[in-house]
Amino acid sequence: MKQWLTLALGISFLTAGLAQAATPLLGVAMAKYDDNFQTILRNGVQKHAAVLDADIFMEDGHDSAELQMRQFRNLVNSKVDAIVVAMVNAKSAPEMLRLASAAKIPLVFVNRNPAPDKWPTQTAFVGSDELESGTLQMEELARRANYKGNVVILVGDPNNKSSLMRTEDVEKVVAKYPNMKVVQKKVGNWERSQAAAIVIDWVKAGVDFSIIAANNDEMAIGAIMGLEKAGKNAKDYWVGGIDGTPDGLKLMADGKMAVSVFQDAIGQANGAVEVALRLARGESLDSPLIWVPFKLITPENRQEFE
Repeated sequence: MKQWLTLALGISFLTAGLAQAATPLLGVAMAKYDDNFQTILRNGVQKHAAVLDADIFMEDGHDSAELQMRQFRNLVNSKVDAIVVAMVNAKSAPEMLRLASAAKIPLVFVNRNPAPDKWPTQTAFVGSDELESGTLQMEELARRANYKGNVVILVGDPNNKSSLMRTEDVEKVVAKYPNMKVVQKKVGNWERSQAAAIVIDWVKAGVDFSIIAANNDEMAIGAIMGLEKAGKNAKDYWVGGIDGTPDGLKLMADGKMAVSVFQDAIGQANGAVEVALRLARGESLDSPLIWVPFKLITPENRQEFE
């Protein structure tokens, strides 16, 4: 059964206070500071830790799995009270789980789910169910396109389970409709610049498409930039992203992005801090999976998310 994060959870922490006498220290390993969504997540962790009177020591993985693993080992050796990690690469998860378990340090994964076969005690994941993200995105793109047209997909990091699941979601939705098909998909590694270059190449090669499903807003923004650099009017295409970032919402307000899916970075950040502190106090969880729901964003409701 899914455990859904609620505001009541946060309120309970504020009123109950911390059982530990000393101020708890959370080690936080972020995948990459220089990323819009990760920045919101990181700032959320910092702010909520301050609200709950917890100290944090934060590391920037610079999108390097090797560097992040060194940083993680340092956090374990420093004997922090709990660790929160937004992984660079899910392949690092087994070693992270092993090290944290051996040191008896609670470990909370945030945003990127390692999905182990079995969750060790004192470990958890706080994030959103990727089965929802690409499905919400593509169903709305299909509806707006009147269930017809060629689709291209901009894929995130191929080593990241989220990008694989979002791509599969899109493909499954497209397969439902006989007048739609996926004609191209290419890895853009979540990056705006890479997505722009890919779309320019597609246009120059004469690829026939009218719908762009990007695994995140950054690549959707890059797709729009690529269309315009290639001499196309972005408003003639149906472009969808995921994350609901401020930059994406600005382009939606301009009529250039048709769809995004809100991934609640603040909700994930707050949940990760709260769960880490619960585990640090020796509390048990009903489930190691704490889900923060995705929400569809369209031009009609975008102001709710700004």
